[in-house]
Amino acid sequence: MKNILALLRRFYLFLLFLALEAVALTILFRNNRFHGAEFMRHSSDWVGGIYTQRAQLSEYLRLGEINDQLSLENALLRSVAQENYWNLRTEAATLQDSNSVQRYVYRTAKVVNASVNREKNYVVIDRGSLGDVRADMGVIASGNIVGVVRSASEHFAVVMPVIHSDFKASVRLRKSGAFGSLVWRGGNAQLADVIDIPKNIPVAPGDSIVTSGYSTYFPANIQVGIVEWVDDSDNDYHLIKVRMGTDFRKLDHVLVVSDIFKLEQDSLLNKVEEQDAANSKR
Repeated sequence: MKNILALLRRFYLFLLFLALEAVALTILFRNNRFHGAEFMRHSSDWVGGIYTQRAQLSEYLRLGEINDQLSLENALLRSVAQENYWNLRTEAATLQDSNSVQRYVYRTAKVVNASVNREKNYVVIDRGSLGDVRADMGVIASGNIVGVVRSASEHFAVVMPVIHSDFKASVRLRKSGAFGSLVWRGGNAQLADVIDIPKNIPVAPGDSIVTSGYSTYFPANIQVGIVEWVDDSDNDYHLIKVRMGTDFRKLDHVLVVSDIFKLEQDSLLNKVEEQDAANSKR
């Protein structure tokens, strides 16, 4: 209390001036139509500016919520896309019955940690086994591939991105359909290599690279990137440098892709491989 009184005694002349100024301006604006109109016009501009800034701040603070909602809507839209359905065929003579059943499910997640400057980079997302995320699920962002889930705890999952020296995925040229393998050999986090495409297949800068659909990680036709340049110094195969569609330095929201048929497909393949191994021992 003593401090407040001391402050008032120190600045009472200034405070008295402000009070008298306010009284004078009030009398002026009330008794002079021109000055009153000008005051109302400028005060409306000031108030409008304040409300605009408040609205912009509120919108900025809600960007996270808006992004989450957009990611969820994106997941729902992708889930109903035609390439996420499997044609179930039962054919007998001339009778054909074809039904589509859903094959891929998309779940939203947010990136909480990531590295881009190592030989073996990783991405951590905020969704784990409690959110139905498991190892060997694909991860995409903004329609481009990101990587494959390597391991999952209850609340988090670690993703092996394309920019990891052990990463490998089946891809194809959108124009010709020829397929090869996507790998990353270090260095630039925006450039990867496509290998194993024969030199008799035409490839040119600007061609699109997409997923082949041959693995259970990704549906077919997910964007990988654009051909940057082609090296034909090898005798048999192109070395294709690809500028990836995913900017790993700006990863935020992602979609985790699960293949409903993965267990069935893997079990069948393992069964055939075991039978071949047993037959070879005879």
